[in-house]
Amino acid sequence: MDETQKANQGGRDDLSSWALEIQKNIYTHDDDFIHSIKFYFPNDFIRVNAELETFGHEVVNHLEPLVKENNLAVNLPRLEAYSPVGERIDQIVHHPAYVQAGNIIYGTKIMEKMSRPGGLAECLSLLFLSAQTGEAGHNCPAACSAGIIRVLQKTPDFPDKSYYLEKLTTPSFQSGFTGAQFLTEIQGGSDVGLNGAYASQDENNVWRIHGEKWFCSNAGANLIFMTARYDKKIPGTKGLGLFLVPAEWNGSKNNYTIRRLKDKIGTRSMATGEIDFHGAYALAIGPVEDGIHLVMDNVLHLSRLFNSFCVLGMARRAYSIARAYAQHRKVFSHTIVNYPLVKENLARIKAENTAMLAGIFATTRLQDQFDTGNVSGKNVKLLLRLLVNIQKYLTALWSVEHIHHALDVLAGNGTIEIFSPLPRLLRDGIVCENWEGTHNVLRAQVHKDILKYGIDAIFISFMETEIKRLNKYAQHLHPLMEELDNLKQQLDSFRQAGTELQSLQIRIIVDRMVVLYCALMLLEEAVDQTKAGLSFSKLDCYNYFCMLHLEKNETSYDDDYLELISRIVVND
Repeated sequence: MDETQKANQGGRDDLSSWALEIQKNIYTHDDDFIHSIKFYFPNDFIRVNAELETFGHEVVNHLEPLVKENNLAVNLPRLEAYSPVGERIDQIVHHPAYVQAGNIIYGTKIMEKMSRPGGLAECLSLLFLSAQTGEAGHNCPAACSAGIIRVLQKTPDFPDKSYYLEKLTTPSFQSGFTGAQFLTEIQGGSDVGLNGAYASQDENNVWRIHGEKWFCSNAGANLIFMTARYDKKIPGTKGLGLFLVPAEWNGSKNNYTIRRLKDKIGTRSMATGEIDFHGAYALAIGPVEDGIHLVMDNVLHLSRLFNSFCVLGMARRAYSIARAYAQHRKVFSHTIVNYPLVKENLARIKAENTAMLAGIFATTRLQDQFDTGNVSGKNVKLLLRLLVNIQKYLTALWSVEHIHHALDVLAGNGTIEIFSPLPRLLRDGIVCENWEGTHNVLRAQVHKDILKYGIDAIFISFMETEIKRLNKYAQHLHPLMEELDNLKQQLDSFRQAGTELQSLQIRIIVDRMVVLYCALMLLEEAVDQTKAGLSFSKLDCYNYFCMLHLEKNETSYDDDYLELISRIVVND
């Protein structure tokens, strides 16, 4: 073997070692996530831990290869509009790997867990792991199914309610049902009040849907939640009802057709189409005049919670792939993890991802407490609405950046589709960033809620109470308390400004709110982790997160700084 071949083989051996490293169980090799499970499931840790350990192995060894196969261009879903004899069937054909992947994800009983009051945190812990393969063609439908389950559970005396709930919670993609939610029309994206699809009752008082929907993800779903105008004389969102449209009715295909499937930048394994409704049979969900409130308070609220866990899972996988690569890739005789700029990049990703995961876990715990009646009241409901909206915004924004900069670590190799999942994770992350509300839509919602409900005062009160609980850790609280004071001043200025200036200032307010919240929730986890003598990992992440986002002094690039980022990455 000549010198060139030896050099080639050395590089190839390093990459082979990296490839083996990233095939390890994504749960058992994530000590910080295991601590989160201990923290949020203190009374049920043994069972939940065992389930996640099993699934963590399944994700890297079986699910990820199936998702990779299913996401190849030749294997993407296609629309068969007609049967061989010319009958209109509008059948979406998936590659067999899609069904196998779905069986793995739904086989965890993820929907059954979610359907139990107080079961969201357990459900979303599994979703965090499955999302490390990307959207996978199934994680968005799971979120849509969750919204349907939640609303059906709250709707009394609904035809076939028990049957639908049983099928939606079946732990199998093949034999169960999946859901979809169709809100968007070509003239009204975030402005759903412009929607024109309408519902009218026929001579038998059966609701029939007419019109088109422009962005229909999981177009082959068994059950569809959709908005339609129940009274054409009532404009805006007040005239929209919420309806359930089954794909089949009385043994036949329901009256809607799929115009075409959309060729998206990401989440390509999941069929998204444009659909025309031609008097489709539908069931009104609750009083029709409550339609938009059911959508906002249940369907979108839950989808945004799911979305946050999904993008954080994608970014966590991107980080672990990049970190392992940095530990094996040699440049100028050193593995690149030893170069400070690489270390700094990875440390930032880890610290921010850990903070956001702490935030969304804490929110989910509060949601579970609310759902089980352990906490109650209008203020809790409004606080949850705010927390979910601001975290959907930040998790999506930062996770795309994180995946992008994880890809940077792999340099040219990072851009190659067959080399790692990173290109797919980046594409899927970009789509999830815009699903269930763009950044400006979410900021505008917070703006409206501040003026209408005083939701900012509820948030400030909550933060002050939580900070007082941690008073004995005062040495860590200073940046939080200082930034909370800054937020109060900003809110005073905001209320005195005109509408247009408020719409600009709301970005700063939302940023401050969500960064403060994630930092405080991370500190709560860090205190527990260090008290248990497990690690100082989360405390290091908290200190670095504060340095990046709460401490206004210019970063001091000294030995202490270098030691901090080294601990976060090297000792991870």
